[in-house]
Amino acid sequence: MPFLTIFRQGFADALKNGVPTNLANYHRDDKWVNQMGTKTSRELETRVEMKSALSLDEPDDENLKDLENAIRVHKTLQGLTPLQARDPRVWTRLAHIDCWKYMRARWPVERWEKDGAEKAARNVVERYFVPRSDSRALLRNGISRLWWTAQLTYDATRDNPYELTGVLFSTLDITQTILERNMGRGPDILSGFLEFLLQNRTELLTGGDKNRDRIRGLAKYLNMYGGVCLLDCLSETDIIRVLSTEFAKMLANEEKAPATKKKNSKILV
Repeated sequence: MPFLTIFRQGFADALKNGVPTNLANYHRDDKWVNQMGTKTSRELETRVEMKSALSLDEPDDENLKDLENAIRVHKTLQGLTPLQARDPRVWTRLAHIDCWKYMRARWPVERWEKDGAEKAARNVVERYFVPRSDSRALLRNGISRLWWTAQLTYDATRDNPYELTGVLFSTLDITQTILERNMGRGPDILSGFLEFLLQNRTELLTGGDKNRDRIRGLAKYLNMYGGVCLLDCLSETDIIRVLSTEFAKMLANEEKAPATKKKNSKILV
């Protein structure tokens, strides 16, 4: 089995600092970083075993392939610990070498250049590097986000251990704040929230603005609840119980709303 290779710190820093002047290279389909310096000055082999060489499915307009690729990255890098997975050098090299073809398709620089070179360079740093050592930055990098979303939702006790990963990707724009809060902390917060969505899939996961508004409301409530109660101390069962109580109130208020509206309309007439 191959071992994971990362960039040397000095090379990774120089590459990141050079993005504004190097922007044209992010249009190239070939792995141009391989042509910079010598391999020994550029790369460092770790003792982290990879199950196989990492190859990702290319996204298209019909399917971004986020779920499939998250599972593939996670399975390939099973030997990676959460501490190692916070190392920017890991994801910077994977984004520029192993997964370059995927990155060009998923995060093309052309998308950002219409708003100017400065914004394009800023987005390249966000998606192709890990510019800060915080959860938000790890969830912005194009490859790191795949591994971390799978890592935080993987459950070996399920028939499909990536079942909650699928729920997360279907609601990622809504549950992002909970995901960021949960990284490196109590895993029951995120798993409890996603399990609750799964248990109420008809009312919450069947699409439509109403269901999305409900999920946003539940996510907001859980974050507010964390202001008066230490969420990290709650079990998955506790999280589901808290959400069940709030969701029941939410549905009750929805039932009252049409009647109130109808009553008010009569008064106006």
